[in-house]
Amino acid sequence: MGFVNNISLISLAKIAIRHFYILVISALVCGIAAFSFCQFVAVPVYSATGSVLVTNGAIIKDNIDNNTGSSKVSNTDISASLQLANTITDILKTNDIYKELADSTGNKYTYSELKSKISVKRRSTDTLFIDIAFTGSTPEEAKSLTNKYLELTPDYILKFIPNSTAAVTTNAESASRIYPRTSIVTLAAAFIGAIISFAIVYLISLANTTIKTESDITDNYKIMLIGNIPDFSNAKPKGYYKYGYSRKDDQ
Repeated sequence: MGFVNNISLISLAKIAIRHFYILVISALVCGIAAFSFCQFVAVPVYSATGSVLVTNGAIIKDNIDNNTGSSKVSNTDISASLQLANTITDILKTNDIYKELADSTGNKYTYSELKSKISVKRRSTDTLFIDIAFTGSTPEEAKSLTNKYLELTPDYILKFIPNSTAAVTTNAESASRIYPRTSIVTLAAAFIGAIISFAIVYLISLANTTIKTESDITDNYKIMLIGNIPDFSNAKPKGYYKYGYSRKDDQ
């Protein structure tokens, strides 16, 4: 007998409860597999970050009061420096500085490899800080590349914009692991495993049109259940009557 199941939160919840152990086992298997991959197979990637401060030079050089020693910064200088920061960000992405960095590492890397490991971007659109981040297979590699690059930035920037001022404000002192994120990957894999197993169980339940209990009728049809027929197939008879005669009379 075929029928179409009505999808509802209640019916989905009943399926989930009925197959709870299957869902839990699937989640555990996928979670353990993801954790094992992160810990024993995946090659970790670390990232270290430093920063440089850039200005048009006037902010530091031309606005110092000789009498008080205090600096007076005009809005024009600030606006010019903010616009300059975008240009310097682009300059720090040109090939020559990566070639210099490759030389400083004893040509352990090609300049194209170094470009693939770096992130150069302004901290925000209204700041003069530019953040430099390098990735590496170890924390030491990421920190070393970041700090060596930062050493090159002030002189490299002056080659293109002589009147600018660039200073290293933050050196890379630590590196964080950015791949793989074991906890996030493990939880995501466990969740996906549970969802996939539930989808399989649900599809199997849709294909199975056998009526086993009263709920199979009440959950899928908007009809009132009047009664049911007991299953006598496994019942053990205690006796029968026929023409006033009972099998118990033989005992």
